[in-house]
Formats: sequence, structure tokens, C-alpha cells
Amino acid sequence: MAHHPYTFGLEEEYFLVRRNRRRLRHMPKTFFARCHEALGERVGSELLQTQVEVQTGVHHGIDAARADLFNLRATVGRIAAEQGLSILAAGTHPMGVWRDQVSTDKPHYDRVMQQLQMLGHRNLVCGLHVHVQPADTSARIDLLKRLQPFLPLLLALSTSSPFWMGHPTGLMGYRQTAYQEIPRTGLPPLFADQAGYDRYVARMVQSGTIENASFLWWAIRPSLAFPTLELRVPDCCTHADDALAIAQLFRCLVRYLERNPQRHAGLDAGVQAIIAENLWRAQRHGYNAGLIDLASGKLVSVREMLRNTQGAVEDDIDALQAAPAFERLWQILEEGTSAHHQLAIYNERLRAGDGRLDALQAVVDWLGEASIAGTSATAPRPDQ
Repeated sequence: MAHHPYTFGLEEEYFLVRRNRRRLRHMPKTFFARCHEALGERVGSELLQTQVEVQTGVHHGIDAARADLFNLRATVGRIAAEQGLSILAAGTHPMGVWRDQVSTDKPHYDRVMQQLQMLGHRNLVCGLHVHVQPADTSARIDLLKRLQPFLPLLLALSTSSPFWMGHPTGLMGYRQTAYQEIPRTGLPPLFADQAGYDRYVARMVQSGTIENASFLWWAIRPSLAFPTLELRVPDCCTHADDALAIAQLFRCLVRYLERNPQRHAGLDAGVQAIIAENLWRAQRHGYNAGLIDLASGKLVSVREMLRNTQGAVEDDIDALQAAPAFERLWQILEEGTSAHHQLAIYNERLRAGDGRLDALQAVVDWLGEASIAGTSATAPRPDQ
């Protein structure tokens, strides 16, 4: 990988539910066995048995990544259907109840649950993770700091979690709120350099607080397993093309900041506090309200922020052939994120006279259909 900078891969987490999609389901062994048979190690379990994770391969371009991700969704969705199940791609399950959850029976997850206790059972959320390898992998800690101003924009474009425990939360991205109950989440510290990061990890490991750096669950982090930066702030996108577009935006930003080492080089605790405020605004409003511009201090629309960002990374868009991804990002702003669609369905059903539970059921039905919509038409079965 060292000879191929800006290669990327995606990880997505889905909810596993019964065919009627009303209740979350503990993972049956036959489902998992069939997924392993079809996809090998590219499908895995998560902390809770009602969650499934898929991982694409390492890609240079969006077309191959799209075919890969579509094949993963189509295959897992088909196997789920064979077992009387379904998958939902969203940050939260609109009707999920965390008290019903059982952790996955693996030593690693046992240790995590021992640490987190009830917070582990409440971790009923699914995210999108994007790995990008910079040209200089030794620059990851510097990039870790300078990428933080863009995290609210990436979250605002991905919101898919307006419901929690069967109720509308008033937030477009409630997943972040639930996830930040867990330690070592949110924005990473502003490490001065690689040595400072290494000292922090060493102290945490030596004290027995964490086993290794994979227990750092920040919104963005240097991957322990790969020479990549791992974006973790987005909700799992209901539409696979949304996930791919967000991945390309992140990829362009990595290349742009590596080429422009002075951009956000002076980021300090005060600026990070503004970034944290912008993250809250993205959680609360998605892209419907503005974000604070770090240069002017003024509130600007997400559309203006995306426009300015696209202008800055124009050379990177050309170099990485990411123009179609940016067209999709603008389409998200025109048509809405998954959170917008979920709320529109919910409110329309309430206006039609449905009760809350029936309105939520309509949302869940849409999520089940939209999560795999179009994937089977473009992705071959793995045995073909």
C-alpha cells in the first residue's frame, strides 16, 4: 500500500432485524455462517448481536469501490432474506430497545462489555468508517489535527438517526449523542506530533486502561491495523451512493491538507471548541442550520461550506477523479439525507391519522427497502 497513496476502503455497520423489521434480532449462527461462506472475512460481528459489519477491499477508484460495496449489501441482504431477516442501514433503529440487547460472545467483546457495562448495551448505533492512506503515512497525526474542522460537514451530510427508543429525538444525528456516552469518543486531542501521540498511547496501555490504540474510538483516528486515517464520525448511510460520496470527500480532504501543510496548522483548544460546537449543530440540525466559519467567525450555510470546500479541493477532485461524488453530495443537499426522509415519512403518516408505532413501522419499512435498493441490479452474486 505504501506505493499507492490515497487508496481507500469503507466499513459499514447494519442492524439485523426480523422480516417485519419491527424488532431487533439476535444473530442466528446460520446467517453468520452463510455470510462467511459467501464473503469470507469481509463480513463480521459487532459488539451487539443485532449488528453486522461489512468491509470493502482497498480501492483506487470509486467505480470498483461502488461495485464492491453494492455486492456486500446485496449479498448480506439476500442471505438475511433467506433466513427470514432483513438489514437496515441507519445510525439508529427507529424502534430499537437497548435493554433487549445481548453482546456478541467473543473474548474481545467480553472485555469491552466488562469495561463499559450498561453503556455497552446502550451502544445501539451503526456508523460508516472510511479509511484513506495518505502519501506520507508518518504525517497521520498532523493530519488528524488539521482534518477536524471538516468533521461537522461530513456528519451533516450523513445524518440518518433522528429516532431513539421509538421516539423522535428532535436531532438529525442522535447517534453521536448516544455514542459519546462511551469514553475516548468525540474529537481527538490536539497532539503536537507523533511522539506526543505515542506517549499518550503508551501511558494508556502501560496503565492497563486500554489494550491498544484500537480502543481509541474518536471521530477520526489513525488506524492501528492499516497505514490509514479512519473517519468514524458519519452515520451509516441508508443509500450506498451517499456513503461512497462522503468517502470521496474525505479522500480529497486528506490529499488537499497533505499538499497544503499550513491549512489549519495553528489549530488550538479555542478553535477546537468551535469545531465541537459545529459538531453539535450538525447533530441537532443536520445541514438545515449553519456552521460557524473558522476564518470569519460567522454562521454560514452548509451549502456555502460545501461550495467553499469544493473550491479548495478542486485539484484533488481532478486528481482522484471524484467529480461524480461531489455531484452526489449536492444531490444529498437537494433531496435530503436519510434523516430527512425518515422524518418526512413519519410526519406524513401521523398527519394521515396513524399512531406513533404505525408511523415508525412505515419508517422502518422504508429503511429496509432503501438499504438494498438498486444493489442487486449492479452487483453480481459472489458465486457467479
